[in-house]
Amino acid sequence: MSGSRIAVTLLAVVVSAACSGGGPTRGRPEGPARCEAAFEAPPGFRVVGSLEDPYPDRVGIRVGLASTDGREIHYFAGIPGEFGEGLPVAGSVEAATGIQAVLRGTGRTWVLSWETPGPCGRRAVLGNGFGRRGFLGTLREAGVIPGA
Repeated sequence: MSGSRIAVTLLAVVVSAACSGGGPTRGRPEGPARCEAAFEAPPGFRVVGSLEDPYPDRVGIRVGLASTDGREIHYFAGIPGEFGEGLPVAGSVEAATGIQAVLRGTGRTWVLSWETPGPCGRRAVLGNGFGRRGFLGTLREAGVIPGA
């Protein structure tokens, strides 16, 4: 496993443990659902930040990654909002979950957003510093969309 894949995996474990107090105990309710990053850091990217956003039924997350050449990816799970607002719709792409996602973007800024069932269902990936082909290729490498 590469260092960036390990970093995202470890981040998910640390976030999960920190939010849950180490895990459920007997007689104590588990609390709200913990949203997870359903991807691996693509080659050349490293985790540069994360954010937890608590709601009554879930804890949403944002994970930021950056490459040495200045490209950025921001992954959101369980956080409501309009992702890519103002960017033109550029088509649809199947997400790894099998659900059609809306692709928005132009130039070097792209957003893929979709809904899955459950409290963490709102998903989006924002990319800066990419052309369309590069953004989609990076999402394939990360496991966000199926490979060819």
